[in-house]
Amino acid sequence: LQAAIEKAEACSVAEEELGKSRNALRELSKKESEARQGGEAYAALEAAQAQGIAAAIPAAEAAGVDQDALATAKKALFRLQKEKREKGKMERARTTATEELAAAMASDNAEELRKAVQKAEEAGLPLQEAHARLEVLEEKEKADCIGLAFEDLEYAISQDDVEAATLALEDAAGMGADEEELRKADEKIADLRMKLDPEGEARRRRVEQRKAKAGAKKWNFSGKSSNRIINDRFREHESELERQRMLAFRARGRFRASGEDEGDEAAEKGVKKLRAEVTKELGAVPLPKLNEAPAAGFAWGRVPKEETEAPRCITLQAHLEAGAGIDLHGSWWGMVVDGIDKEPGQPGLRLRDTLVEVNGTSLSELSDEDCEQRFADLFGDGCTAKVEPHVQVSGILAPPQPIDKAALQGDLERFAADYSVELRLEDAGNNLRIVMEGPQSAIKASKPELQNLLQFYAAS
Repeated sequence: LQAAIEKAEACSVAEEELGKSRNALRELSKKESEARQGGEAYAALEAAQAQGIAAAIPAAEAAGVDQDALATAKKALFRLQKEKREKGKMERARTTATEELAAAMASDNAEELRKAVQKAEEAGLPLQEAHARLEVLEEKEKADCIGLAFEDLEYAISQDDVEAATLALEDAAGMGADEEELRKADEKIADLRMKLDPEGEARRRRVEQRKAKAGAKKWNFSGKSSNRIINDRFREHESELERQRMLAFRARGRFRASGEDEGDEAAEKGVKKLRAEVTKELGAVPLPKLNEAPAAGFAWGRVPKEETEAPRCITLQAHLEAGAGIDLHGSWWGMVVDGIDKEPGQPGLRLRDTLVEVNGTSLSELSDEDCEQRFADLFGDGCTAKVEPHVQVSGILAPPQPIDKAALQGDLERFAADYSVELRLEDAGNNLRIVMEGPQSAIKASKPELQNLLQFYAAS
């Protein structure tokens, strides 16, 4: 509105209309100021509430206030601290996205601007100008790439390299170069062919002219079948044979008459002889056998180090405003760590770890809400916690005959819900890979039961 008023003043619009617009601008400015003040006041009120509750809880505990009231206050403090952390993360993300977007728009790097626009979209920022700027940079980038392709083409022509020039022309065409420029470049390549191989270029041009003529051709005068499929198969077969010869004998430093032309048995003898020579020179190195699929049935893969790792005991720190500084959610096995803030930091804690005990009191075998409530009651600056790592295990199911994947998927979903773990099914060739993730206690408790379930499917 401010910009429109300035344009109207420059165009000598009637003073009465300008007065109405100025009044509307003042009203909008007033509402914007009130909204900003209201948001700041709400944030200050939330901070004051969190500080007040945090200061009041120790006094209430010393005065012997009812435990239910204390539990309610602690839960409210936990919620306020969590909301404040989330709002702080959102604000930091918006600020970072705004700064990166401004820097990217000021630069001429299209890739940086694309990344900045993606972050800005996630942060919910307006992007009309950014999209317009990105279109301009992408067009410029495209033009630069096309120019480089034509420069490569000119250089290849100057070096009499027909193949490189043809590849450069294909790159320029793939990037959408102008048709006229492509036609001129094609003529330059044709002139180069004529210069290097006049007879071959003349023959190629005659073939192109015959192809351009209408009507079915009776004979192609090329010495090959008119069936392109057969010609392609012959060429593929010849190139594959050549590739195999080069791969088989390149390591020995000389080219030999190919043994595979004498038959499969002769080729196998040549391979065995070559292996024996290499083994004699370098020594035999057996190949590692990892996650071998069973002949039939189900078998777990290697045991990860997290599965046998001993639980850790750490000391949790508390901040007056940020609280624990960690994002958690309750589960049957304890409080699972979803995120860790820089302040207060919580040394020794990793993402997706599970807090199973706080101050010697178990957090396991509780509903999600009861687990969160118990953690809020027990948490405080300097409290000790027992932590288990997150574990991922996998195994191969090799059924002797096809199984009902839909039924197996349904059973795995019900099993995952019963044991509070994550399960997914992946294809592994003719077999199936089962991947399970969760807290260490959950994996140890559910692994034998899951094996029994999958053995049932393997036997059926």
